[in-house]
Amino acid sequence: MNVEFSFGVEDGTVDLNGRSVCIVDDDRLYRAHLAIMLGQAHLRTMEAGDSADLTAVLEKEMPDCILLDCVLEAENGFRLHEQLNLRFSRLAPVIMLSADESQRTAIKAFRMGFNDFLPKRNLRLEEVTGAIRKAIAKHDIDTARANEVSALRRNALFDDLTGMYCRAELDKKLELIGAGNRRSDKNFTILSIQLAEYRKICASFGLANGDDALRSFAGRIRANIRKDDFCGRVDEDTFHYVMDRNFSEASLRERMTRLTEQLTFQHHIKSVALNLAPLIAVAISAEHGNDMAEILDHLAAELVSLRDAKHGATVSEDWNFLPPSSHGDEDAGDERRVFPRMRTLKPAFIALEEWTSKINCTVRNTSDGGARLRLERPLALPEHFMLKITESGQLRRVRKCWHVNNEIGVEYADALV
Repeated sequence: MNVEFSFGVEDGTVDLNGRSVCIVDDDRLYRAHLAIMLGQAHLRTMEAGDSADLTAVLEKEMPDCILLDCVLEAENGFRLHEQLNLRFSRLAPVIMLSADESQRTAIKAFRMGFNDFLPKRNLRLEEVTGAIRKAIAKHDIDTARANEVSALRRNALFDDLTGMYCRAELDKKLELIGAGNRRSDKNFTILSIQLAEYRKICASFGLANGDDALRSFAGRIRANIRKDDFCGRVDEDTFHYVMDRNFSEASLRERMTRLTEQLTFQHHIKSVALNLAPLIAVAISAEHGNDMAEILDHLAAELVSLRDAKHGATVSEDWNFLPPSSHGDEDAGDERRVFPRMRTLKPAFIALEEWTSKINCTVRNTSDGGARLRLERPLALPEHFMLKITESGQLRRVRKCWHVNNEIGVEYADALV
């Protein structure tokens, strides 16, 4: 089952007839002018001259949109907007009106969370109604999405991060399938799909980046779920894809090949390119029996074997930082230098053997024995990795000697012999 957010609200389809707009301006005549203008578009208007009037209006009825002047008589529109967001959990979209037409003010308005910015001078009906329509459309979409997510959470059927069945609901469906197939000759197939690099991404780049990679991975699974199949998240990095039907060996092989192709992709975390690929274990009820517990145990064991086979021939799993040097950055590693150093500034990249992934860096100093590298930001790196200086350079195995923030000292493995 594929969960999709589809709300069908577009800018051009929003009907403004009967929608309400609150005009907040300390100039009574300008408020009246805007109210007459908006009335021509069949918009219902409310008026407020300051924060007290606006609060009274909002507590009585939340409008569909708010037009807020940047500078009220004794108040600042930016500050008032902040206060409104703190006071009202479901605040209507707010459009800033300003006599100051500078780009700086407009940029600040967008950064502060205003839905749009309109200059007060020569304001035309189509301009203000277009901004209102766009703001309401976006607010309607955001509200529908929030309601959808809240409904999913209340039902506790789906995992928030991936949009697929949560573990409890998946177990219920697997139990029903197992019981039903014991009473018939129909077989079912379960593919256990794992993003094996998830824990390493979390450890190296943080939980948020790990979840972002897992979300992309899960989205690719969802895009390939057939109508009669379903999928759920088993634990933090593993999914069970269930096909409750008889499959020929050729069809199953083709299905696994397609999933492997679709789930093999490059995921970017700023300057780092991670080449991700799935581990896929398979269990067929006809071969492994209809006992669901035994089938799931088989899948878990198969995933362990696949993971060991993938990482067994690679470098150590040690990803700890080396302790910081007692010297400053410029002197870090000087006490270990036995080769003459040349100052340089060349592009390079680090290749992690476990992921076949590339991390951009810059070579600051180099010698026959090693080099000093600067990353674009601090990252955890293993003790050994591959380094290539410039596109035409040689890919060489290096060992990390010291690591301070985003500065790393390495020595070439062949120079140690």
